[in-house]
Amino acid sequence: MGRIEDRIEIKCPVDKVFAYTTVAKDWPKWHDYILEAEQTPQGQVGVGTTFKGKTRMWGLTLEWTGKLIEYEPYKRWRLIVDAGSVSTDEKLTFDAVESDTRFTIVYDIKPSGLLKLLSSRIDSSMRKQWKLSLINLKGILEAES
Repeated sequence: MGRIEDRIEIKCPVDKVFAYTTVAKDWPKWHDYILEAEQTPQGQVGVGTTFKGKTRMWGLTLEWTGKLIEYEPYKRWRLIVDAGSVSTDEKLTFDAVESDTRFTIVYDIKPSGLLKLLSSRIDSSMRKQWKLSLINLKGILEAES
């Protein structure tokens, strides 16, 4: 299935971008398709931390769970998400560029069952959603700086 890769430069230090993008309760603020997100259970984040939430896509509300499989503060984050008929492997990287941050996402989408038939539409929709999310993120963080 599809692989989405995109990046954006944000006029904020890496620590601020990392802190904002890796807190589950903040995800609905910059991802317009995430309705709810929370860390389960609360506590320190690290490899093995789990998350759950709800996403609205294609007129459907999907419940999902995720597990953090890679975590290096201010450098990288990798989350495997299961939403039933769609699983994703989300990789985020954070690179300092002078006083700014280059934020990169790589999103591997793997539909199963009947959703495989819609894979090209899912891929196209996710590309648009991520582009909007990155623009939202940039606007929020740069407005706070």
